[in-house]
Amino acid sequence: MSETQRFKGGCFCGAVEVEVQGQPAAAGICHCESCRKWHSAPVNAWAVWPDAMVKVTAGQDGLIEFNKQGSDGPSARSSCKRCGGAVLNRKPKIGMTVVYAMTLDGSGLAFESTFHSFYGEGVMHMADGLPKFENLPAPLGGSGKQLDEPSCTGMRR
Repeated sequence: MSETQRFKGGCFCGAVEVEVQGQPAAAGICHCESCRKWHSAPVNAWAVWPDAMVKVTAGQDGLIEFNKQGSDGPSARSSCKRCGGAVLNRKPKIGMTVVYAMTLDGSGLAFESTFHSFYGEGVMHMADGLPKFENLPAPLGGSGKQLDEPSCTGMRR
């Protein structure tokens, strides 16, 4: 990694540390069922970098990886063996690695989400003016199809 802007963070207990270099290629809010279940939350803030820009700087042997085929291709979700905290998700189909915004120090607030992904699977509406993609934008391997902005914010019943 060269000397450009870096963001550091890690798992809940601190046993695993991660560093990303530069601004993410994309940042969004995911509504897919897989993310909801893995993070136990209605939505998940994420950012994605080219694989070469993401480095586990401590605790590599403390990571456990779970591989699952999803609607956007295979995912290699990595979490801490000790605390269970989600750290990253490698996306080999596109040569990118997702790092969860809240995993990064400062809660990843150095960059903003610019769209919603897998909005059609969501259980929580958000009227925030951001594009709502049925799956992913085309440059990230999705259909690029956008859904309408809801008229209200809240949980679906």
